[in-house]
Amino acid sequence: MPPAFAILQRRLPCQLNVRRPNMKQSFSSDDLPLVNGRVYHLNLAPDELAQDVIVVGDPDRVPFLADELFLGREVDRFHRGFRTITGIARETGMRVSIVTTGIGAPSTEIVLNELVALNEIDFPSRSRKDSIAPLHVVRVGTSGGVNPATPIGSLAITDYVIGLDNTGPLYDSPAPDIACTLLERQAMEAISRSGDPRGRFYGAIRPYVARADSRLLAALVHEATSLGVQHVIGITVSSPGFFAGEGRGVGRVRQTYPELIDAIATIHAGGLKVENVEMEAGMLLHFLGGMEYPAAALCAVINKRREGVFVTDYHRNVCDAAQVALKALKRLSTDD
Repeated sequence: MPPAFAILQRRLPCQLNVRRPNMKQSFSSDDLPLVNGRVYHLNLAPDELAQDVIVVGDPDRVPFLADELFLGREVDRFHRGFRTITGIARETGMRVSIVTTGIGAPSTEIVLNELVALNEIDFPSRSRKDSIAPLHVVRVGTSGGVNPATPIGSLAITDYVIGLDNTGPLYDSPAPDIACTLLERQAMEAISRSGDPRGRFYGAIRPYVARADSRLLAALVHEATSLGVQHVIGITVSSPGFFAGEGRGVGRVRQTYPELIDAIATIHAGGLKVENVEMEAGMLLHFLGGMEYPAAALCAVINKRREGVFVTDYHRNVCDAAQVALKALKRLSTDD
């Protein structure tokens, strides 16, 4: 094992040397569109968002999980395809919001920025608050299994994530540790091997690597173990799409990287393997890591590309993931 990857095995906490973004104190209506005191896409007011947040891709998953987890609904908003429900979690007694991100990094980018605005901006004055407490955010989702040894239905808990989309790199969030930089090099080499150099867009993908918050990651692992939920910890790939981005050749257009996922699946470091592929964790951990907001992700493995298996009845697995997330958020707040 290369010495640099010892950092992976030790599970060192993220040490961010954040270059602060523009911290201007006022925002125009174009910078931050508000409609009746609510953010433009989510249609939420600041007091309707909890400090602890679970994000999911599918808007229908929001009411499903709220019914499973909450005593009742304090807030229920549905706007422009985004659903948010805020309530009190039945088991932990915590106020929690479940929010749709939509599918993929571009949609997730919109939601994350509006969550940050709800948390950090005083809407009447359109100025940033003097004191800001970070949101705690966990993605609960579904994913494709990459590691043949990981059974369908298991929860893949993300330690590192390799983002393949072109939305994450719009944010110059620094690498949390040296392992991220080394994984980016491995990913770039794997991508180069997976495509035809004669292709028009060969070389267009620039992978980036982010990492889950170390304390939240540890809490997820602890709670999954305590609840007896089958799980693995590893590297997640955040694909730029569901079809070509994950090797599905349905369309009659030649793919630039037909072996993309198989090539990236060969990456392994410090005992970690590529476990799953999904579409939102890269943007989530990259952006919120740069914000110094604790964020993490866990996804049920519902299909295996190599075996040609796809399971559609996965609601129980998603519920298990949400229960693990809730208890991890509670543990994080208790430790604070």
